[in-house]
Amino acid sequence: MEANMMMVSFVLLVVAGGLIAFLVREQFLGADFQHNLVGVWFNESLNVRVLIYDVDSVFQGSIVWADNMNNSILGTRVLENLKVGMFKKCKGSYIDPVSAKEFDVTVQLKNKSLLKVTAFHKNTQDQAFVQEWKLMKP
Repeated sequence: MEANMMMVSFVLLVVAGGLIAFLVREQFLGADFQHNLVGVWFNESLNVRVLIYDVDSVFQGSIVWADNMNNSILGTRVLENLKVGMFKKCKGSYIDPVSAKEFDVTVQLKNKSLLKVTAFHKNTQDQAFVQEWKLMKP
């Protein structure tokens, strides 16, 4: 009986240690993710560049360059209130620069230079669109 209690205690200790290690690791990966998220990103069509910036660990994104067909949307904020969650994902809002329609958005860094932007119709899980944005090289 005493051996079983020791075995159960050992297993619980190992599980608790693993959970703590996972959470600490996620915390440090989150900081790295935040650093890699900041920059100028091309949209999929390469006709717009969005500057993603950090304000107190909440990210915003504004259009800083557009081709001649889209000059009227310069300065428009398209990403709002992105907050970093678990597993290198941010959740917030996307505002279409042309229609001003607002979507819920999930932003996930696929690698250091590729960002997956998934928009959902507001307050639903119905996917509106998915895009991959590329980081502009300095």
